[in-house]
Amino acid sequence: MIKLAIVDDESLVRVGFQTIIDWQAFGYELHGVYRNGKEAWEAFCQNGTPDVLLTDIRMPEMDGLELIRHIRQADMDMIILVLSSYEEFEYTRKSIQLGVQDYIPKHLFDPEELIATLSRLTDKKKNAVQEQMQRSHSNALDEEKQRLMTHSRMLPGIIAPAVVMDPVNYPILSEMLKHTSSVRWVTIHSWLVNHSDHASDQSALGFLLQDLMNKTVYAVPLGVDRGSFHGLLFCDEQGQEEILMLTGLVKEWIDTVKQNLAITVVAGLSESRSFQECKMLRNQAEQMFECSFFKGPGLYRFELERDPDPEPIELQLQQWQQQFAILMKQASYTEFKKWLDVVGEELSRLHSPDTAFRLIQWMLKVYLNDRMDNNLLSGIDEVSAVPSPFFSKGHFLTWNDLKNSFLETVEHLEASAGSKPGRHPWLEPVFVYVKEHFADSIRLEEAAKMVNLNIHYFSHRFSQEMGMTFLEYVTQIRIRKSMQLIREFQLSAEEVASRVGYPNSNYFVKVFKKVTGMTVSEFKSSQVSKLN
Repeated sequence: MIKLAIVDDESLVRVGFQTIIDWQAFGYELHGVYRNGKEAWEAFCQNGTPDVLLTDIRMPEMDGLELIRHIRQADMDMIILVLSSYEEFEYTRKSIQLGVQDYIPKHLFDPEELIATLSRLTDKKKNAVQEQMQRSHSNALDEEKQRLMTHSRMLPGIIAPAVVMDPVNYPILSEMLKHTSSVRWVTIHSWLVNHSDHASDQSALGFLLQDLMNKTVYAVPLGVDRGSFHGLLFCDEQGQEEILMLTGLVKEWIDTVKQNLAITVVAGLSESRSFQECKMLRNQAEQMFECSFFKGPGLYRFELERDPDPEPIELQLQQWQQQFAILMKQASYTEFKKWLDVVGEELSRLHSPDTAFRLIQWMLKVYLNDRMDNNLLSGIDEVSAVPSPFFSKGHFLTWNDLKNSFLETVEHLEASAGSKPGRHPWLEPVFVYVKEHFADSIRLEEAAKMVNLNIHYFSHRFSQEMGMTFLEYVTQIRIRKSMQLIREFQLSAEEVASRVGYPNSNYFVKVFKKVTGMTVSEFKSSQVSKLN
C-alpha cells in the first residue's frame, strides 16, 4: 500500500478528501490527516514519512511552503501535491520551485483526475527506484568483478600461497553461479604478429567479447585486466560433454572476433574447479598463453599432465646445453638448424618460453666466448655483439622469431667481422680516440683531422665502410658503455648519462630507448633475470 498524508486547515476539505475517494480501492493507505504543517512535520519526525503528501499552502503555525521546505531540507523521499485556490498562483509557483511534483486547484477538484495524477507520479517513482536499483546492482556486480580480477592476479616468477576466494565477498557472483558446482577461467588476448597494439582495436575486442559472453547462459564476463579479457565459464554437464561444449563456445568467439574485427587471438582455458579457487584457475588460463609461443594463436586448455615440475625442466635445459656445445664444434650449419627445430618441438611440450629464452641467451653467450677466445671475432666486445632484443624476451612473439633472430645474429657476426673497427686500419686512430673520449664532446671535424681527410669525404667514406654515420657510431659506443655500466654497477640513469657524455639525462633516456628498444628500467630488470 502507498502511504498518503493530507494537510489542510479546513475541516471540510480534510473530511472531503477522506470520504469522496475510496483510497484503499486504489492501493493507498491514509498515513495521517493534519490541520497544519507543524502537526504534519512533528508526526513525520516521530512516526515516519508518507509516500505521498497532499498539502494546502495557507495554514496557521506552519504553512505549506514551510512544511515543504522542511521536507526537502531533510531529504525525505516524498511525492508532494499542492492543494491550491485559484487566487494562490504565486504560492503555487513557489511550491513548484521547491520541488513539488504537481498542484490541484480546489475549485476544480476531480477525484478521477487526482487518482490519475497520483498513479502517474507513483508509477514514475517506482520506475525510477527500479532503475536506481538496477544501476546499483550493476555497479555492485562490476565492483565484485574488478575485485575478483585484482585478487586473482599472480605476480610473475613468485610462488604465492593459495588464496581462497570467499563467496561471502562476492554475493552477486555467488548468486549467479549458485546452480553450478565448478567453474573454468577463460583468458583471451590478441596475438599480434607485428607487435602492434592499437588501443582502439583492444577496446573493440573487449566490447565484442563482453557482448558474446553476455549472450550465453554459460559465461560471466569479468572484463579487461592487464591487457587480457577474462571470464568465467560453467556448464550443467560434467566430463567430456562439458569440455566439448565450452571449448566449442570459446572457438566460436575466436572465429567471431576474427571475422568481425580481423583480430587474431589466443585463448587459455583452465581446468574445472570451485569458485573459491579462482586464483589458481586464472593462473592456469594465463599459463596457456605460452603455448602460442610455439604453436601460434588458438585455444589452449590446461591439463595437469602438461604441467612439468621445475626439476625436469632444468635437467632438460642442461642436456640441450651439452648438445649445443658439441654441435658448435662438430656440426654443420644445416645440422644445427635442424637441431634447433627439434628443440622447439620438445620445448612446445613443456610450453615454456622462459626456458626457450634462457637457452638462446646462454647459447649466444657461449658462441661469443668461443669465437672471441679463438680470435675469430676480432674487434668485437660481448656487449656490442649482443643485439638489444636478446636482453628482453618481450621482443619475441614466437619460437621462430627467437630462433631466427639467433641464427641471423650468428650469420651477421660471422659475415661482418671484417667490417669491424679492427679491420679498418685507416680508422684506427678514430676508434681509439672515441673509445678514450666517448664521455667528452666529440665532433666530426676532429675525427676527420685525425686521418687528414676533408670532413665531407671522411663522413661519406666512414658511412660507406661502417654502415652507419659517425654520429651513430659514437652513439652506439656510448650506449654500449652505458649498458655495461648498468650491468656491472646498476647505476641510475642520471649517473650513467653523466659518465657516457650526456649532460641531459632525459635526452640520454630517449637515446637509450631508441637504440636498445628498451627503457633503462626495463634493461635493468632484464639483467636481474639473465642466466649467469
